[in-house]
Amino acid sequence: MQVLILLAAYKGGSYIREMVDSILRQDCDDWCLILSDDGEDTAPVLQEYADRYPHKIRHHRSGRRFGCAQKHFMYLLRTFGSEAPYCMFCDQDDVWHPDKVRKTLAAMQEAEQAPGLPVLVHTDLNVVDGALNQIHPSFLAYSGLKGERMELHQLLMQNVVTGCTAMVNRALAQLADRDIPEDAMLMHDWWLALLAAAKGKCVFVNEATIDYRQHGSNSVGAKNTRSLGYILGRMRSGIRKAMEDTARQAGALLEAYPEQFAPKQREMLEDFSGIFQKNKLQRLGCYVRHGLWKTGLARKIAQIIWG
Repeated sequence: MQVLILLAAYKGGSYIREMVDSILRQDCDDWCLILSDDGEDTAPVLQEYADRYPHKIRHHRSGRRFGCAQKHFMYLLRTFGSEAPYCMFCDQDDVWHPDKVRKTLAAMQEAEQAPGLPVLVHTDLNVVDGALNQIHPSFLAYSGLKGERMELHQLLMQNVVTGCTAMVNRALAQLADRDIPEDAMLMHDWWLALLAAAKGKCVFVNEATIDYRQHGSNSVGAKNTRSLGYILGRMRSGIRKAMEDTARQAGALLEAYPEQFAPKQREMLEDFSGIFQKNKLQRLGCYVRHGLWKTGLARKIAQIIWG
């Protein structure tokens, strides 16, 4: 088995069958799927699939309530990450394209230039509604993001990795297997991307490999960042608060991995994590000095005004 697929379910009865069926239709067969439920009503459906496909699907019942996808996925990665050379993350309400595993695996194996190099690969997504009607062919374009912006200084300020497209290798899974405070990471995909950028390599496949379903129960989804509603909503919700959280995550990363960073990386992390103890001019100096800018003119202006 080359690829272990980790699916974290929570009240997924509406769409989870379509999701699992799309994995079963993959044109690459070298995978195993772990279905993990958050102690609720999806469990019977997951057990049904495990019973029908015992050589491909396992139903894991942790007996825990995680409360959010981030904690659930990191638990699964720490628990099962050593079982296969590569792990992928899977949401419960999307549909994978038949070549998703094969194409992501090919990009991963091409990127692994040296043994023990932590690598993360991610792709674009096709944004669809609840009935799988297309909203936009590119999640990244729709969101005003650039999937290739994966240097550490770029990722510190803005995440571009969507977890349900990501594959990590064993070296990255082992690097991430460390006890950290629950509020240290903002999202598991962002944290893993930061680690890969700092100590290894991040790779972007500029192709949608998944139908990314948007519906009323999405906790995190696609947003048209060019719309007036989005801009006003971000202003109301507090751009400053979001940037404070981002700086706090940088400090948590440095605290969790004090021995892992090169001197220039450490300097950047220390500078950015303490940025809101600085005055306005000093904060702007930090952004310029380390290249800590968001994507797009509107985001940069908001960063300068409120950041």
